[in-house]
Amino acid sequence: MERARQNRPRPFPGKICRLVVFAACIASSEALDWKATTLNAGTAPLQSALDAAFEFSNRSSRPVAILDVTTSCSCLLAQPDKTTYAPGESGRISVHFTVGDRGGLYERTVTVRTDEPQGTANLTMRIEVPEPASVTPGNVAWKAGDPADEKTIEVRSAGDLEIVFSRAVATDEAYVARLETVVEGRHYRLHVKPKATGLPVSAAIRLYGKEKKTGREVPVSAYVRVW
Repeated sequence: MERARQNRPRPFPGKICRLVVFAACIASSEALDWKATTLNAGTAPLQSALDAAFEFSNRSSRPVAILDVTTSCSCLLAQPDKTTYAPGESGRISVHFTVGDRGGLYERTVTVRTDEPQGTANLTMRIEVPEPASVTPGNVAWKAGDPADEKTIEVRSAGDLEIVFSRAVATDEAYVARLETVVEGRHYRLHVKPKATGLPVSAAIRLYGKEKKTGREVPVSAYVRVW
Protein backbone atom coordinates (compact mmCIF):
# COMPACT_ATOMS: atom_id res chain seq x y z
CA MET A 1 0.00 0.00 0.00
CA GLU A 2 2.84 2.36 0.80
CA ARG A 3 4.41 1.72 -2.62
CA ALA A 4 1.11 2.53 -4.33
CA ARG A 5 0.92 5.90 -2.61
CA GLN A 6 4.49 6.75 -3.67
CA ASN A 7 3.79 5.89 -7.30
CA ARG A 8 0.65 8.03 -7.42
CA PRO A 9 1.16 10.69 -10.19
CA ARG A 10 1.98 14.17 -8.92
CA PRO A 11 0.36 17.34 -10.29
CA PHE A 12 2.40 19.08 -12.98
CA PRO A 13 4.21 22.02 -11.24
CA GLY A 14 3.59 24.39 -14.12
CA LYS A 15 -0.17 24.04 -13.75
CA ILE A 16 0.06 24.88 -10.05
CA CYS A 17 2.02 28.06 -10.81
CA ARG A 18 -0.43 29.20 -13.42
CA LEU A 19 -3.36 28.67 -11.07
CA VAL A 20 -1.64 30.63 -8.30
CA VAL A 21 -0.83 33.53 -10.62
CA PHE A 22 -4.39 33.57 -11.95
CA ALA A 23 -5.84 33.67 -8.45
CA ALA A 24 -3.49 36.50 -7.51
CA CYS A 25 -4.57 38.47 -10.56
CA ILE A 26 -8.22 38.10 -9.63
CA ALA A 27 -7.54 39.29 -6.10
CA SER A 28 -5.44 42.20 -7.37
CA SER A 29 -8.02 43.42 -9.86
CA GLU A 30 -10.60 43.53 -7.05
CA ALA A 31 -8.44 45.39 -4.52
CA LEU A 32 -10.54 48.52 -4.98
CA ASP A 33 -14.18 47.89 -4.18
CA TRP A 34 -16.33 50.43 -6.08
CA LYS A 35 -19.61 51.58 -4.59
CA ALA A 36 -20.88 51.89 -8.20
CA THR A 37 -19.13 51.60 -11.56
CA THR A 38 -21.94 53.40 -13.40
CA LEU A 39 -23.38 56.76 -12.43
CA ASN A 40 -26.61 58.13 -13.91
CA ALA A 41 -27.14 61.87 -13.58
CA GLY A 42 -29.14 64.68 -15.10
CA THR A 43 -28.83 68.43 -15.44
CA ALA A 44 -31.32 71.27 -15.41
CA PRO A 45 -31.98 73.19 -18.65
CA LEU A 46 -29.02 75.48 -19.43
CA GLN A 47 -26.96 74.10 -16.51
CA SER A 48 -23.34 74.73 -17.49
CA ALA A 49 -21.60 71.88 -15.63
CA LEU A 50 -22.19 68.78 -13.53
CA ASP A 51 -20.08 67.41 -10.66
CA ALA A 52 -20.23 63.85 -9.32
CA ALA A 53 -17.94 61.20 -7.81
CA PHE A 54 -17.16 57.49 -7.99
CA GLU A 55 -16.53 56.18 -4.46
CA PHE A 56 -14.46 53.13 -3.49
CA SER A 57 -12.59 51.43 -0.67
CA ASN A 58 -9.36 49.44 -0.57
CA ARG A 59 -10.42 46.02 0.69
CA SER A 60 -7.01 44.40 0.22
CA SER A 61 -4.34 43.92 2.88
CA ARG A 62 -1.82 46.25 1.20
CA PRO A 63 -1.68 49.88 0.05
CA VAL A 64 -2.94 50.58 -3.47
CA ALA A 65 -1.68 53.50 -5.57
CA ILE A 66 -3.61 55.13 -8.40
CA LEU A 67 -1.19 55.68 -11.26
CA ASP A 68 -3.41 57.28 -13.87
CA VAL A 69 -6.98 58.46 -14.48
CA THR A 70 -8.15 59.17 -18.04
CA THR A 71 -11.50 59.99 -19.65
CA SER A 72 -13.01 59.32 -23.07
CA CYS A 73 -13.79 63.01 -23.75
CA SER A 74 -12.22 66.40 -23.05
CA CYS A 75 -15.66 67.46 -21.76
CA LEU A 76 -15.16 65.20 -18.73
CA LEU A 77 -12.40 65.75 -16.16
CA ALA A 78 -11.62 63.16 -13.46
CA GLN A 79 -9.28 63.31 -10.47
CA PRO A 80 -8.69 61.13 -7.36
CA ASP A 81 -8.74 62.78 -3.94
CA LYS A 82 -5.25 61.32 -3.29
CA THR A 83 -2.83 58.88 -4.90
CA THR A 84 -2.30 56.07 -2.34
CA TYR A 85 -4.90 54.31 -0.18
CA ALA A 86 -4.10 52.19 2.87
CA PRO A 87 -5.90 48.87 3.55
CA GLY A 88 -9.50 49.60 4.50
CA GLU A 89 -9.26 53.26 3.44
CA SER A 90 -11.97 54.86 1.31
CA GLY A 91 -11.52 57.29 -1.57
CA ARG A 92 -13.27 58.94 -4.51
CA ILE A 93 -12.70 59.91 -8.12
CA SER A 94 -14.29 63.32 -8.65
CA VAL A 95 -15.67 64.01 -12.14
CA HIS A 96 -16.60 67.32 -13.75
CA PHE A 97 -18.73 67.34 -16.91
CA THR A 98 -18.89 70.51 -19.02
CA VAL A 99 -22.35 70.69 -20.57
CA GLY A 100 -21.76 73.51 -23.07
CA ASP A 101 -24.48 73.57 -25.73
CA ARG A 102 -25.06 69.84 -25.58
CA GLY A 103 -28.48 68.22 -25.37
CA GLY A 104 -29.61 64.62 -25.06
CA LEU A 105 -28.11 61.53 -23.40
CA TYR A 106 -24.32 61.33 -23.15
CA GLU A 107 -22.20 58.37 -22.05
CA ARG A 108 -18.59 58.92 -21.05
CA THR A 109 -15.94 56.56 -19.66
CA VAL A 110 -13.38 57.03 -16.86
CA THR A 111 -10.43 54.61 -16.78
CA VAL A 112 -8.58 54.22 -13.47
CA ARG A 113 -5.21 52.43 -13.49
CA THR A 114 -3.57 51.28 -10.24
CA ASP A 115 -0.26 49.62 -9.33
CA GLU A 116 -2.04 46.27 -8.95
CA PRO A 117 -1.53 43.64 -11.69
CA GLN A 118 -4.49 44.01 -14.04
CA GLY A 119 -5.71 46.70 -11.66
CA THR A 120 -7.69 48.76 -14.20
CA ALA A 121 -11.28 49.87 -13.60
CA ASN A 122 -13.58 51.19 -16.33
CA LEU A 123 -16.25 53.50 -14.95
CA THR A 124 -19.24 54.84 -16.87
CA MET A 125 -20.93 58.22 -16.53
CA ARG A 126 -24.36 58.70 -18.15
CA ILE A 127 -25.68 62.27 -18.25
CA GLU A 128 -29.12 63.34 -19.43
CA VAL A 129 -29.03 66.94 -20.67
CA PRO A 130 -32.48 68.40 -21.43
CA GLU A 131 -32.87 70.60 -24.48
CA PRO A 132 -33.54 74.27 -23.60
CA ALA A 133 -36.36 74.36 -26.16
CA SER A 134 -38.52 71.84 -27.99
CA VAL A 135 -38.46 71.84 -31.79
CA THR A 136 -41.47 70.08 -33.35
CA PRO A 137 -40.93 68.52 -35.77
CA GLY A 138 -37.15 68.46 -35.58
CA ASN A 139 -36.87 67.29 -39.18
CA VAL A 140 -38.93 68.25 -42.24
CA ALA A 141 -38.54 67.02 -45.80
CA TRP A 142 -39.75 67.47 -49.37
CA LYS A 143 -39.61 64.90 -52.13
CA ALA A 144 -37.63 65.88 -55.19
CA GLY A 145 -39.96 67.36 -57.78
CA ASP A 146 -42.74 68.21 -55.32
CA PRO A 147 -43.96 71.81 -54.88
CA ALA A 148 -41.61 73.92 -52.75
CA ASP A 149 -44.30 74.59 -50.15
CA GLU A 150 -43.53 76.38 -46.89
CA LYS A 151 -43.57 74.18 -43.79
CA THR A 152 -43.90 75.23 -40.14
CA ILE A 153 -41.91 74.16 -37.09
CA GLU A 154 -43.08 74.96 -33.55
CA VAL A 155 -40.41 76.13 -31.09
CA ARG A 156 -41.23 76.34 -27.36
CA SER A 157 -38.96 77.18 -24.42
CA ALA A 158 -38.57 74.32 -21.93
CA GLY A 159 -39.85 74.49 -18.35
CA ASP A 160 -39.80 77.98 -16.87
CA LEU A 161 -37.18 79.29 -19.28
CA GLU A 162 -37.84 82.41 -21.30
CA ILE A 163 -35.72 82.35 -24.44
CA VAL A 164 -36.01 85.27 -26.83
CA PHE A 165 -35.22 84.05 -30.35
CA SER A 166 -34.25 86.83 -32.71
CA ARG A 167 -33.23 85.22 -36.00
CA ALA A 168 -33.15 82.00 -38.03
CA VAL A 169 -30.37 81.23 -40.49
CA ALA A 170 -30.16 78.32 -42.94
CA THR A 171 -26.75 76.67 -43.36
CA ASP A 172 -27.42 76.33 -47.09
CA GLU A 173 -28.69 79.09 -49.39
CA ALA A 174 -31.04 76.57 -50.98
CA TYR A 175 -33.50 77.27 -48.14
CA VAL A 176 -35.41 80.34 -46.97
CA ALA A 177 -36.34 80.62 -43.27
CA ARG A 178 -38.36 83.18 -41.36
CA LEU A 179 -39.14 83.39 -37.65
CA GLU A 180 -42.54 84.31 -36.20
CA THR A 181 -43.03 85.31 -32.55
CA VAL A 182 -46.18 83.83 -31.03
CA VAL A 183 -45.46 84.55 -27.35
CA GLU A 184 -42.18 86.33 -26.71
CA GLY A 185 -39.75 84.20 -24.75
CA ARG A 186 -42.02 81.16 -24.82
CA HIS A 187 -43.39 80.22 -28.24
CA TYR A 188 -42.13 80.77 -31.80
CA ARG A 189 -42.88 79.44 -35.26
CA LEU A 190 -40.20 78.74 -37.81
CA HIS A 191 -41.39 78.85 -41.42
CA VAL A 192 -39.04 77.27 -43.93
CA LYS A 193 -39.08 76.21 -47.58
CA PRO A 194 -36.59 75.24 -50.30
CA LYS A 195 -36.08 77.59 -53.20
CA ALA A 196 -36.47 74.58 -55.50
CA THR A 197 -36.95 70.83 -55.18
CA GLY A 198 -35.14 69.71 -58.30
CA LEU A 199 -32.07 68.33 -56.52
CA PRO A 200 -31.52 66.62 -53.15
CA VAL A 201 -30.04 68.98 -50.56
CA SER A 202 -29.90 68.95 -46.76
CA ALA A 203 -29.37 71.80 -44.31
CA ALA A 204 -29.80 72.92 -40.71
CA ILE A 205 -31.81 75.93 -39.65
CA ARG A 206 -30.05 77.64 -36.73
CA LEU A 207 -32.20 79.65 -34.35
CA TYR A 208 -30.33 82.17 -32.23
CA GLY A 209 -31.77 83.33 -28.95
CA LYS A 210 -30.95 84.57 -25.44
CA GLU A 211 -32.29 83.47 -22.09
CA LYS A 212 -34.02 86.47 -20.51
CA LYS A 213 -32.69 86.22 -16.94
CA THR A 214 -29.03 85.53 -17.66
CA GLY A 215 -28.57 86.82 -21.20
CA ARG A 216 -26.96 83.50 -22.06
CA GLU A 217 -26.96 82.67 -25.76
CA VAL A 218 -29.07 79.66 -26.70
CA PRO A 219 -28.62 78.03 -30.12
CA VAL A 220 -31.34 75.64 -31.30
CA SER A 221 -31.44 73.71 -34.58
CA ALA A 222 -34.02 72.20 -36.92
CA TYR A 223 -33.12 70.06 -39.93
CA VAL A 224 -34.50 70.14 -43.47
CA ARG A 225 -33.89 68.17 -46.63
CA VAL A 226 -35.05 67.55 -50.17
CA TRP A 227 -34.69 63.92 -51.13
